[in-house]
Amino acid sequence: MFLQLFKVWIGVFSVSFLFLPILLVLDWRKRGTAEGFSSVVLIIPMIIQAFWLRHGWMTNDTTQILINSMNISVLSCYIAAYAYYQPKRKFLIGQLISALLIIKCAFLYVDSHDSEHMESAMGTIAAGAQILGLGGRIYEIRRAIKMGTTEYIPAVMQFAVAALMAQWFIFGIVTGNKFIVFRSPTLPD
Repeated sequence: MFLQLFKVWIGVFSVSFLFLPILLVLDWRKRGTAEGFSSVVLIIPMIIQAFWLRHGWMTNDTTQILINSMNISVLSCYIAAYAYYQPKRKFLIGQLISALLIIKCAFLYVDSHDSEHMESAMGTIAAGAQILGLGGRIYEIRRAIKMGTTEYIPAVMQFAVAALMAQWFIFGIVTGNKFIVFRSPTLPD
């Protein structure tokens, strides 16, 4: 019973993160531009969510399927809003093409494994991508130092992600899912 309640809680809590970027969109709307903001904080999570969605399908984990399907759908809307408010779309288009290539290559790699190892390979890629997703945060910190301002780093999102990370870590331990335990350094942005 506890595990079912925890699954519902972590699902609702994770899905609530879908609404945090609304603050960014409202800021872009107020400014009339998304210039100065980075699309990296939207693109990297989309790649990671695609990996976790495929892992969810492979393991028949409805919680992962639901959360990651919703995350990808809503992230796509935020990316569209970013594209609308961003006058320089060249980098965004390049990042989206790169993201699709990364996803395709990862899926091809997983498909090259025999059927008994595919699930583990996808879990390893998803967890590894989650950890490598920290690169997006490092990129944002580097940009802030270079620009001399933290104006474009949404602090509320950073603190909220820390709370979510802890809960996913606990969830991974409780369910015995080593991939979720290793994924917890970052979670859906």
